[in-house]
Amino acid sequence: MKLFHFSRPALCALMFGAAALVATSTAFAHAHLASSEPAANTEVVAPAAVTIHFTEPLEPAFSKITLADAGGKPATAAASEVDQQDARLMRLPLPQLSAGRYAVHWIAVATDGHRIQGNFAFNVK
Repeated sequence: MKLFHFSRPALCALMFGAAALVATSTAFAHAHLASSEPAANTEVVAPAAVTIHFTEPLEPAFSKITLADAGGKPATAAASEVDQQDARLMRLPLPQLSAGRYAVHWIAVATDGHRIQGNFAFNVK
C-alpha cells in the first residue's frame, strides 16, 4: 500500500523547495560573541572602553552593554553604541575605573532578529 505518490514534476518541486529552505536557514546566521576587550577573566590597567566584536551585524536599537562594579552597582552612566562603520562592533565608553572586579552584561540582537545575551568579568589592577 502506497501512502504517498508524487509525479516527477511534483517531486522535483518538493526537492527544490527543501533545498531552498536549507540554504535560506544557513544564510540567516545568528550573531555570536567573537571577542572582547578586555577579554573575559583578565586583569588589565583601567580600560577606556569595553568593546565586543560579534560575528554578524547588530540592530543598534536593541543591543547594549552594561557594566557593574563588584557590589552590583552600575559603573558607568554612559550608553553603549553599535559602531556606525562596522555593525558587528559594540562599544561602551568607560570613566576612569578604580581597582576591582567588574561584570559586563551584554545583549545583542542581530539583523535577523535573533537575540542573545551573555556576561563576563574582568579585573582592574
